[in-house]
Amino acid sequence: MTTVSRIEVARARRSRFVLFVGNPTSYLEVTQWAKLRQWVTARGLKPIRELNGDVLCVIATVDVMDGVGSAKDSAMMQRAQEAGVPCVGVQETSRIWELTARARARIDQPLRDGPLARHEGA
Repeated sequence: MTTVSRIEVARARRSRFVLFVGNPTSYLEVTQWAKLRQWVTARGLKPIRELNGDVLCVIATVDVMDGVGSAKDSAMMQRAQEAGVPCVGVQETSRIWELTARARARIDQPLRDGPLARHEGA
């Protein structure tokens, strides 16, 4: 586990917001983009399109990751990187899984241990 030395980065790791940057262009990328947004929402995370406040991670299109996105997208990516937010491409599903693991576990925790949890013998 890595040590977090900046409070902004530590706060962001507790965030539920996943920033989506760019506009997918290819059929495959559009499909991946839609599936990821749906997956994020189904896991209790919040997909957003603007960098406001703490963000868990950034998922960007191939163009944005290659540095050929719009000026607005490039500026948003730069701000995210300066804040220490992990930025990954839409096709990096293993990395996205890793980056969201803690947030997903916290969201699931009340269901497992809360008052509505199923008890043995019930």
